[in-house]
Amino acid sequence: MEENACFYDLTYYLNGCTNQNPDADEDERQITPTLNLLNISYNVSEFLGPWWKGACFRQKKQKRVLNDINIQFRSGELTAILGSSGSGKTSLLDIIASRSNGQVGGKVYYNNYLCTAEVIKQYAAYVMQADRLLHNLTVRETIRYAALLRLPGKMGSKEIDEKVDKAIAEMGLKHVADSRVGGSVVRGISGGERRRVTIAIQLLQDPKILLLDEPTTGLDSCTTRHLVSSLSDIAHNGKIVILTIHQPRSDVFKMFDKIGLLSMGEMVYFGKSGQMVEYFQDLGYPCPTYASPFDHYVDLASIDRRNHEREIETMSKVQKLVQAFSNSSINDENIHNIEEETMRHSTRRTMLFFFKPQPPSLMRVLYCLIGRMLVNLKRDRTIYMSRLIMLSLFVPFVCAFLGHIKTDQKSIQDRIGLMYQSVGVPTYVGILIAVGVFPPLRDLYFRECRDGLYSTTSFLLSYAIHVIPFQAISAMIFSIIVYWVTGLHPSWSRFAIYYATIFVLHFIGEIMTVGVMGVFFNPQIANSTSALILSASVLIATGFLRSFPSMLDIFQWGSWLSVMKYSAEILVANEFSGLNFTCPPVQNIPCQYPTGEQYLADYYPDAVEHMRRNFWALGGFMVSFLFFTIVAFKIRGIPNMH
Repeated sequence: MEENACFYDLTYYLNGCTNQNPDADEDERQITPTLNLLNISYNVSEFLGPWWKGACFRQKKQKRVLNDINIQFRSGELTAILGSSGSGKTSLLDIIASRSNGQVGGKVYYNNYLCTAEVIKQYAAYVMQADRLLHNLTVRETIRYAALLRLPGKMGSKEIDEKVDKAIAEMGLKHVADSRVGGSVVRGISGGERRRVTIAIQLLQDPKILLLDEPTTGLDSCTTRHLVSSLSDIAHNGKIVILTIHQPRSDVFKMFDKIGLLSMGEMVYFGKSGQMVEYFQDLGYPCPTYASPFDHYVDLASIDRRNHEREIETMSKVQKLVQAFSNSSINDENIHNIEEETMRHSTRRTMLFFFKPQPPSLMRVLYCLIGRMLVNLKRDRTIYMSRLIMLSLFVPFVCAFLGHIKTDQKSIQDRIGLMYQSVGVPTYVGILIAVGVFPPLRDLYFRECRDGLYSTTSFLLSYAIHVIPFQAISAMIFSIIVYWVTGLHPSWSRFAIYYATIFVLHFIGEIMTVGVMGVFFNPQIANSTSALILSASVLIATGFLRSFPSMLDIFQWGSWLSVMKYSAEILVANEFSGLNFTCPPVQNIPCQYPTGEQYLADYYPDAVEHMRRNFWALGGFMVSFLFFTIVAFKIRGIPNMH
């Protein structure tokens, strides 16, 4: 019986139901779902001194972000957390969402059960400050792709569509459901509507707790009012809705059920919005008649750092406000409610079990990610055409410069120059495309992976698969024109080898840059780093600028680690093997290389015999660079982006 009671008690508390436990008494059935923060403190480490001393030699300082926070959030209430910049608002949400990186003290309870990352993942949704959406998708497509990734794997297409339609209707997006999201370059829906799309995505899983980090930032007053009104409706439908807000308008003041005011990581006020003005008035800080209570009391609890005297004066005032609230009856009642709630049924609070819905299958995740990338790509004409023809833009310059290559002794240098361009250009174009296309997808990945929707491997594998058709077409256009116009070895089998090498280099250039962007989040730095790697590889490993026998041993050994060595050997062996060169008719001028084999013997010995090995090496490098990219993203981790 005890085991059943624990199960029913858990189901009741986690889902906010009132009829799950047939053995519960009447008082227990009427309990409102709550989120309790008890004695929350938060410290982060800061390094002192110049960065070049490194983490081992710099001093570390502990900075207290939050101190002794006790709050109870109740279902059916919309709660706003106010405070100036740096007051700890976002850190408070991060702690609730189990996304903090520092040292957290205290406990967070949801319905009398200790919150863990798994509990929060299932029962809470976190709307970050920035809207990271793909600009070329419609509102409906954006939400539906998110639904495919978020909703249980057993859910069918009809049920998913119903969930999508419900989220669209709930956030008032029906009139723009088939409009593009848009962004800074692509024209689309308004900023307020984009904010609603982001919230609608988080509502797909019907969370019990909704956290929003400054959702009104950048919105006009009318849009802010409508958004807060929608959030109020969501809260009054039985959810715990908590948002941080910086400078709200006075006309949204009455929409909030509770207000929390933070300053320097400590609570200056937390209680009903209707009691806020009266509370501060009793302390001797009345709100002026025509002033907004929000603006007035946020300014009151802020530190003025314009000069030392004002800083000391305002800091002393804030400390008095913190002490006054700590000793107030409102805070005493709040702490009493938290302690009473967290102690209820403590004898039966053992281990938290809950039903974890079956996640979407790997195939559905890959299908969704690849499909979303392709739809977003095909609607961007510039990026779409760049993927197909950017590599081909080099063709006129190569063909005009070299023309149709002859078979005399001078043509040997021309062929080597063409091989040099053939290994360098496809790789460099891959770098350029990755820098232009990947950052928006990476930012969306950061948000969705933080929400636990899919793994790093799934995302990068999807990206690699979706680029292959475009790279294959682009490499084909480049190869057909360059190979036949310049008059390389007239054989279809040799053309196929040339094309395959160009394709692999094009693929590796892009995937390598994606991996570098997993290490360096700045695209410009990633571009420079990838270009440096490419230049060094072409310089050292190809043998085009200096023969291998004349290189230092360290460079010869290092070339074995570069894909350029194997691709250069393939292209040179493919072109020079079986090729005969004409010699000058003058007898006194020696004919150095009457055949291509003689040239290969001097500069690329055994290249023909190693053709199969080199192709296996190219395949290995494709897999290795993809593996490097996955490892780079995993080691670097997901930044705490807001």
